[in-house]
Amino acid sequence: MAAEMVGLGGALAAAQHQLLFLLLLCFLAGGARASPATDALRHASPRAAAGGLCQQLLLPQGYPCTEHTVQTDDGFLLSIQHIQHGKNGVADNAGPPVFLQHGLFQLFWDWSWQDLAEYDLLAMLSYVYTVSQSKILYVGHSQGTIMGLAAFTNPKIVKMISSAALLCPISYLDHISASFVLRAVAMHLDQMLITMGIHQLNFWSEMGVQILDALCDAERLDCNEMLSSITGQNCCFNSSRIDYYLEYEPHPSSTKNLRHLFQMIRKGTFAKYDYGWVGNLARYGQLHPPPFHLSSIPESLPLWMGYGGLDALADVTDVERTIKQLRSTPELLYIGDYGHIDFIMSVRAKDDVYVDLMRFLRAQQGLHSSY
Repeated sequence: MAAEMVGLGGALAAAQHQLLFLLLLCFLAGGARASPATDALRHASPRAAAGGLCQQLLLPQGYPCTEHTVQTDDGFLLSIQHIQHGKNGVADNAGPPVFLQHGLFQLFWDWSWQDLAEYDLLAMLSYVYTVSQSKILYVGHSQGTIMGLAAFTNPKIVKMISSAALLCPISYLDHISASFVLRAVAMHLDQMLITMGIHQLNFWSEMGVQILDALCDAERLDCNEMLSSITGQNCCFNSSRIDYYLEYEPHPSSTKNLRHLFQMIRKGTFAKYDYGWVGNLARYGQLHPPPFHLSSIPESLPLWMGYGGLDALADVTDVERTIKQLRSTPELLYIGDYGHIDFIMSVRAKDDVYVDLMRFLRAQQGLHSSY
């Protein structure tokens, strides 16, 4: 680990972080006061994915679905679900494949979004591209947009993409305003977890719930509205469905992935994982992690972006910075009262978002059938 020089302010900050770390340990040992939000996590039990997502979620809803397995270059096995057509549709292989990439907490612990972009996406997209013999329409939300934007700088990947639609696009996190996330960053929660030997952040585990309780209690945050404290306000999310969503989400995530996201927030960069000077020299041949250059994304790749004025993760200022660094001008859908979750779970999303998104995708392929 590279040595660091700190002044008085840095020393005070380090002392504060050590104190918060000790407080967190005390809370974990003695039990923190549970909030209603974490209480819901305690009493909900995620459904096992026996038979895969097709059997668990899609086939019971009347959608045709088949499971496929893909191996990455670094040896991991990934599942892909293929929905051939809609509930009432008929098999039609004339259209191009649409690849949907989910966000955070929806995969082994020693990875960050960089690995997902460089290995997982490459493997999955290559499989779909080979099987379908067609370029792919990419749709991503949140972390799925981080992965996409990073992957599109790779000529091997972007040649397989015909167009991309990005919901709540993220490459920079300078202006994130989510209260819970900012406190977790300030407390160096990522370093605490690594120090405690916790490499997987699983909110379903008792340890995960205790960590949430401890953060809420120690920092006097209002965590009764946990979703809002993490994503910001959402105008049109049906909160009465939260118990149903908790049957499937959130899945565990990697502490390394959390640390990579926190690095982006602290440094204001869109770059590869920072292993420290020694680790960076060994992995990248330079002291600092290489940035992902958005200007490397080909001007010929059609892009669509949907973003909201209330999004506390994909802040408008950061989205505009992303847009300015692209060589092309993407089609934009801005909804002032939408938050981070609204773009996928709003009760108005079909009319507000998906009609325009489908218009964009069809326009790129010359398809004009009704939605």
